[in-house]
Amino acid sequence: SVLQRARQEDKLIFLSIGYFTCHWCHVMARESFSDPAIARQLNDHFIAIKIDREQRPDLDAAYMQYVVLTRGQGGWPMSVWATPQGEPFFGGTYFPPDAGLGRPGMKQLLAKLSALWVEDEDGIRESAKHAVELLRKTAGSAVPLDKLTAQPLAEARSDYAAAYDELQGGFSPAPKFPQPARLMFLLQDESQQSADMALFTLQRMIDGGIYDQLGGGFHRYSTDFEWRVPHFEKMLYDQALIARAALFAWRRSGDKKYADNTRQVLDFTLRDMQSAEGGFYSALGADSRVPGKRDGHMEEGVYYTWTLQQLDDAISDELLRDWAAARYGISERGNALSDPLGEMAGRNVLYRAQADKALAAKFKTDLMTVSRRNVEVERQLLAARKTRPALPVDDKVVAAWNGYMITTLALAGRLLDEPRYIRAAEQTATFVWDTLYDDEQDVLYRDWRAGVRGVPAFSEDYAAVAEGLLTLYRVTGDKRWLDSAVKLVDYLLLNFWDDADGGFFSTASDTELWIRKKEITDGASLAANGVALQVLLKLADLTGDARYRRYARQTAAWAAAQLQDAAAAMPYSLMVWDELLVDVSEPGKPRRPD
Repeated sequence: SVLQRARQEDKLIFLSIGYFTCHWCHVMARESFSDPAIARQLNDHFIAIKIDREQRPDLDAAYMQYVVLTRGQGGWPMSVWATPQGEPFFGGTYFPPDAGLGRPGMKQLLAKLSALWVEDEDGIRESAKHAVELLRKTAGSAVPLDKLTAQPLAEARSDYAAAYDELQGGFSPAPKFPQPARLMFLLQDESQQSADMALFTLQRMIDGGIYDQLGGGFHRYSTDFEWRVPHFEKMLYDQALIARAALFAWRRSGDKKYADNTRQVLDFTLRDMQSAEGGFYSALGADSRVPGKRDGHMEEGVYYTWTLQQLDDAISDELLRDWAAARYGISERGNALSDPLGEMAGRNVLYRAQADKALAAKFKTDLMTVSRRNVEVERQLLAARKTRPALPVDDKVVAAWNGYMITTLALAGRLLDEPRYIRAAEQTATFVWDTLYDDEQDVLYRDWRAGVRGVPAFSEDYAAVAEGLLTLYRVTGDKRWLDSAVKLVDYLLLNFWDDADGGFFSTASDTELWIRKKEITDGASLAANGVALQVLLKLADLTGDARYRRYARQTAAWAAAQLQDAAAAMPYSLMVWDELLVDVSEPGKPRRPD
């Protein structure tokens, strides 16, 4: 292994942790790692390792905790220097080749650290050991609660209402993140105020630049408070989870626009992110080649944005051109006002600037004509956009995110009466089981790319794939999906369960890392423990096996203690919280409907 090599050669380890769609990761690779002098320093004095955080979330979480602890904040690319045993002693994020703007340069840093290793190896080892001990202490669990109450639900509702942006939707100032787990919780909450916050937020997102108005699909997040100018990467987990939130919005409100959006997002994902074998790719990149530049120069968002000249080139008919400008908010100055860095001057992100009724009034026409012109404008703009240099694709297939897609596709197929989505869910489930699951060892793998499996899966993979298979079973009645889900959950309980405090560790018991973390906070993706909680309750209902329910209650008791003053951070767990408060051993107790 790499660690063995580091020990044999007695060299420091340099870790660069990033991911495919990380803009500054590419910048650092281009500026620093491609510099011959830096490459020579790294190869001569360090064991240099490049890590995709999406393939190794365990390493990313452990070293990120160190960087945040020592620097006050983290991010990607993450740069960490460690002893030959892998224990960190210095870290940060982006480092340019040479020092400047108060930031040390890679050349100077590498020279200083390699010299320090020669001069004071014992001091570095002592510092790293101390850091690891401190990290282990901070990773300790709170004592689980003796009794579950409805208090986390009330606290979360209150926190969401306090953080809610009544003008633009969402729950923060700029930058604004989709937070689909929060939206799903609010949409199934009994409070109408909860549902209204989520419905308005989704509507603003669907109308905004964070949503690709031409091709469908959501970008990662909005850099401004109006959902107008996004970071342009498209992640699989966002498509799966936001489409599910839109599906919940349709079920709650009956408003067709949410059902339409679910279909648009899923159709985009099936068209542009699914492999021929059936699995879904991880992401579409944000940076693409700038047309007309021969040096392969890439910029973020050039595939999606429009100048007035590009609009003129795409649509020759003057009326339709004016129509497109009015409908999508295209102007000469572009989105400069929404972008403090000034990169969007003259460039327009398309958004729904005017609703159909407003367009009808502005152009003095009827709604049927509005609909016809919308379709024609979209057709011509899409045709022009397809001639641009293609976006790069991160073609690795990640188990957990494919699990999310199976769940969403199966639910959409049933609720929207669209059998094609159920067939797509079955195709993906078959691919995941045939490709990422090893029948001989009964082990799931984290990822797959071009015929090669990655590392054994983490708890989030087991939980998310099990949830997808259970959802598929409930929709189709095909027992093989239930049997497969039971296999995954039993493995999860055997290898990831915390016997001391309840809940699931991210890593299996045989991990080589110096720390084992348990995740309960939902972010861009879902926390393993939140998904596991839902899966355990569903399995208890479907199999009649009471032990699954006991594990669910223990997980919830740990989670509620861990987030005693921050229950709003675990919305996916809160979606089933009232089920946990029901004592099923009491006859006549009502059950919450599915």
